[in-house]
Amino acid sequence: MCYTQIMLYKLFASVGPVREDAEGFNAGRRMHGMDEEKVKSPFTLAKEQINALPLGSFEGHISVASTWEGAERAAHSLASCHMLGFDTESKPSFKKGESHRTALLQLSSNTHASLFRLHGTGMPPTLRRLLENPAVVKIGQGFDHELKTLKKEHGVVGQGFIDLLHIAQRLDCTPKSVRGMAAIFLGIRVSKSAQMTNWERHRLSEKQERYAATDAWACLKIYEEIRRRGLLQAVTTKK
Repeated sequence: MCYTQIMLYKLFASVGPVREDAEGFNAGRRMHGMDEEKVKSPFTLAKEQINALPLGSFEGHISVASTWEGAERAAHSLASCHMLGFDTESKPSFKKGESHRTALLQLSSNTHASLFRLHGTGMPPTLRRLLENPAVVKIGQGFDHELKTLKKEHGVVGQGFIDLLHIAQRLDCTPKSVRGMAAIFLGIRVSKSAQMTNWERHRLSEKQERYAATDAWACLKIYEEIRRRGLLQAVTTKK
């Protein structure tokens, strides 16, 4: 059973008074023969507004697993978590048709982020079980291609994943990226300066480690905040 068969989303039909007011506003315009006026989503921030926010990043413990044994230990330490942030990184491609294997896989709780350097660790059984365990919810953003790549490279069939991109689309968020949603829901600016760096280098820089941990952690925190506000329900179903 694949992850898309496990997680269903029930987003509330309305997004609080803002949307209700918008509908009433346009109903009044229609009564007077006027065209409807597009009302901005309450979950919209301009680039200038995001850039004005304070910089935020993961401040917990970061561990980097570069060997099979290290990955086993790191995955085991996260196995008791009920919910984790998820992301991956690959060496950037600058030529048409060029692609690279997944170099880094990130899983983060609120306090501990594990970075798995897959070219050195492979896919040890404890990490595989964690990714395929539907009882451990993994929160990511736009990860369809990433999961397909992990399946192709390591035979992993991801289960228990929730995609923030789908939620962003239903809530009409702008922007819909991790950076955009972190600004909208967490009130922080996430730096993307390390995004296009070499994730296959012999030793990751501190900047790379912090960036990678923050992206996974931010996915978790965004989802927790959206849920705290009562904007969605995550429903687990079985076929």
